[in-house]
Amino acid sequence: MDGTDTRDDRLPDQLTLHVGDEGRLFERARTRSRPTELVVSPVELHRRNVQRRLREARLPKDAFRFEDPVGICLRVLETPGRSTAVVDRVDRLSLIRSVLDSADPERPETTARPTDIRLPMGASSRDPRRIEQIRTEVEAVTNFHPERIAAWTETAGEIDAPIDDDAVAVLDAGVGFERELRDRTAKAVSETALLRRATRAIASTNGTVWVEAYPNIERLTLLGLSSLSAPHTDLVNALLAATSLEVHVHFREGTGEFLRRRTPELLAVTDPGTEAFE
Repeated sequence: MDGTDTRDDRLPDQLTLHVGDEGRLFERARTRSRPTELVVSPVELHRRNVQRRLREARLPKDAFRFEDPVGICLRVLETPGRSTAVVDRVDRLSLIRSVLDSADPERPETTARPTDIRLPMGASSRDPRRIEQIRTEVEAVTNFHPERIAAWTETAGEIDAPIDDDAVAVLDAGVGFERELRDRTAKAVSETALLRRATRAIASTNGTVWVEAYPNIERLTLLGLSSLSAPHTDLVNALLAATSLEVHVHFREGTGEFLRRRTPELLAVTDPGTEAFE
């Protein structure tokens, strides 16, 4: 079932939610001198499949520009000359290892600043990959926004022991290691951090930086979403508040109806892109 004809008073008029129904995109295929619609999917394969279907249907791609969320944010930040330097995963794991070593009593030779981050159950001080997984999961759920962190803490307090304690430990570890990584590098800790920077730039300039980066884009279409992460939600939220952009979100079948019902709640965060570290 498509959500085009269903309006929710809690959603901005610019935003239209769909469950499936990506064929609507092909109805807008036109020959144009420049793209007017930004087609975005976090998964490269999905973007390539959409472009293949356009070719097979012999439809023009002129109206569309295809991107991923990180590509959008790079352009938004690069246009005014803001830094886009980011730590890659290999270096991030190395930094996490240095944090773990600084807390290891068996490594007295370390000169790094000690840390007292409590690791959640099942996480080893010898396993930086697991720590990175925890940090990434917390980032995806909260985007390190203080309101979401507070909501996580409140919800964890309502869960029976010992799960409540572990839920708090996961949050504390994710936030704690993010803070430690920031202290060890001047670069963005992750590509998702670039999304937050771009989100704040869009909000703080009332959309000017977006218009400069994409002067001809009238519509943003998000495709193939099986979930709506907090970083992507905040980016959409900032665009809806600061620009006149028309936004279409296509959820995948299966989880789509649930996500569509939850979208107003997901968007109900003040100052998207704000971080608890500020």
